[in-house]
Amino acid sequence: MPAPLGVHVVHPSGSGAYLADSTGHALLLRGVNDNALAEYAPDYRQAPAIGPSDFNEMAALGFNFVRLPLSWSRIMPEPGVIDRQYLDRVSRVVSWARSNGVGVLVDMHEDNFSWPSYPEHEADGAPSWANLYDGTPCTPAATTTACALTAFKNFWANEPVAGRPIQTWYLEAMTAVAKAAGATSVRTNVVGVELMNEPWPSGPSPFEVNSLYPFYDRMITGLRAAGVVTPIWFEPSLIRNVTNDAVASAARFSSDDDLVYAVHIYTGVFSPPFSPIASIPELQTSYANAATEAGVFGAPFVVDEYGSSATPAWNSWLTAQLAEQNTYTVGSSFWLWKQRPGKWDNWATVLLDGSLRSTTLRAQILSEPHVDAVPGPLLAATSTAGTLTLTTDGAGGSAVVWGGTVVTHGGPTTTQSTFSKVTIGGKSVPAACRMISYRTPTTRLQGCQLTFAIPSGHQVVVVTP
Repeated sequence: MPAPLGVHVVHPSGSGAYLADSTGHALLLRGVNDNALAEYAPDYRQAPAIGPSDFNEMAALGFNFVRLPLSWSRIMPEPGVIDRQYLDRVSRVVSWARSNGVGVLVDMHEDNFSWPSYPEHEADGAPSWANLYDGTPCTPAATTTACALTAFKNFWANEPVAGRPIQTWYLEAMTAVAKAAGATSVRTNVVGVELMNEPWPSGPSPFEVNSLYPFYDRMITGLRAAGVVTPIWFEPSLIRNVTNDAVASAARFSSDDDLVYAVHIYTGVFSPPFSPIASIPELQTSYANAATEAGVFGAPFVVDEYGSSATPAWNSWLTAQLAEQNTYTVGSSFWLWKQRPGKWDNWATVLLDGSLRSTTLRAQILSEPHVDAVPGPLLAATSTAGTLTLTTDGAGGSAVVWGGTVVTHGGPTTTQSTFSKVTIGGKSVPAACRMISYRTPTTRLQGCQLTFAIPSGHQVVVVTP
């Protein structure tokens, strides 16, 4: 399965922006997050190591995309000192992904600013030398600590540390890892560089106008000057995870035309009613708001984080998320691929050895048939039991659809046989199925990547087993 290469943003006349690959095909990124390269506090669980077999299993589950959280603390452990061994690890992971047909988003990740800021919690990001606490104690509050809020305030104010503005150090670290990953090449499988995970508002209001957007514009300018050619991804304030709405704060802040709006949709997980089934109407509203926000920014949006604990009820919520992603023809990456036992350890897609989980069908649900790439804009996509329907209106050419994954050993299967039949305008067309397998003593997966030709013009395509 070829990895997405040369990913960029297309701005067609009269319709919304979308992601495309180097051939101009409209691209849907579907995958997972893997935080193996992030640095958390020593007393917080660390992610398991990642290797080539992980990407083999991802490919067999139909994932063409992984969001890769990285830590400033590991890129630049001391002011101006770049850890080349860490950059080599990043480069190696990107290479493994490409060999298995998977694109990579380089994500400058942080939670609670820095791992020393909130011990025993999910904290990561800045190195210790960049923690400008101003003597504020790290006293836990409801969701973070006082010292983390002070550190954010000083970061947004671009206060000096070690003789330079703190954001200058941040840009230098992000530029180094972006180059190591390959984001300066038009033939890379790196689908973008994400400026910061879940930025926390701290400082003068309105936060976006005074702090966030100027920071983004500064980082975009710096990355482009350094030769980064991939799309640059940006997020709203962390507050959107709770409110499901950033419409009022959305505003065009950059003239760069290769930006992606990265949204986290945790409706019902971190927002009322804190229930999977009852939250579905709010979930639909959150997606509608995201589409409006993306329109203001003039960028496509991707749900690059969503996830939950693992119960049958949350399986229904996951199915509802995928339905909304089809409705808005947007990509996504599920949080999280694997986790070691410990805090928040019930979110993983698969177990540490790659086995499917017995408490949830999330891997099977995520691997169900979906669109990968089609010529020209993808106007619509719907998936029901036994049918995937898509509508295109472009110049015509080759299309790629994930035909689903059959679990032959290791758990129940939601797909009884991979999709292999294609009709366009009611007429059968030939399609080639490339089988992708993953086999261990405990788990056997068989997936199908389906390729076929779509004529030019308005076309309705139906894919079935």
